Amino acid sequence: RKGPLLVGRPFFMESVVTGRRALVMSKKKSFLIAMSGGSGSGKSTLAVALLERLGPGKAVMFGEDAYYHPMSYYGTPKTEEERHALVAGINYDDPKSKEVDHLVSDLRALKAGETIEQPIYDYEKHDRSKKTRRIESAPVLILEGIHALSMPKIRNYIDLSVYVDTPDDLRLARRIRRDVIERGRTVDSVLQQYMSTVRAAHYRFTYPAMFEADLVIADEGVPAYGDVKPSAEAIDRMMAPVLARLQTAGVI
Repeated sequence: RKGPLLVGRPFFMESVVTGRRALVMSKKKSFLIAMSGGSGSGKSTLAVALLERLGPGKAVMFGEDAYYHPMSYYGTPKTEEERHALVAGINYDDPKSKEVDHLVSDLRALKAGETIEQPIYDYEKHDRSKKTRRIESAPVLILEGIHALSMPKIRNYIDLSVYVDTPDDLRLARRIRRDVIERGRTVDSVLQQYMSTVRAAHYRFTYPAMFEADLVIADEGVPAYGDVKPSAEAIDRMMAPVLARLQTAGVI
């Protein structure tokens, strides 16, 4: 695990030519918060609330779901039947379904203060869109997703890891509602995917990260039905430990 975080302090470098101690101020890199948890755990709700609390220009959201491989990575279906068969064979809950090197490259650029063009994934077409999303760097970067803490290649870039722990039944109810209403899927297809890949992948890839996370936050059980929003008090309780860590690190 990483050593203690030193924030906002100059470091000294010995001058090769003169041997004198020269003060070198380095540009402060963005602070990366990685949030994970099972599908429907409430991690996105927490991430959005934190984004709004920190305010414009202070933080930016960086979703790892944008980096699912395009359909061409798996093949070129010639018919709709072939496309459906190809999609059915993809395990989207395995980190291998994401283009991790692309994600790492964009993450490195954002931490260095650069602007990126992030991919956009079309869930209805199960393919990457031709459009991109421009993301400008900010003092705080929020990476959220089921694999945010499960990809070894990004661990060294994470400054604070957060896992949102939520009961399985509540997560499933939220997933059904989201995929049916927001992504145009049928209940049967959602349940079939859950039983065939989602549940097993959660305990294989996502859940183990909870035991190494810097913070584990329990979801308070926001209902999965209707247009329901968590109360301000509930969000404040979930955000409190994250804000405390940011204050301790001198980020806010």
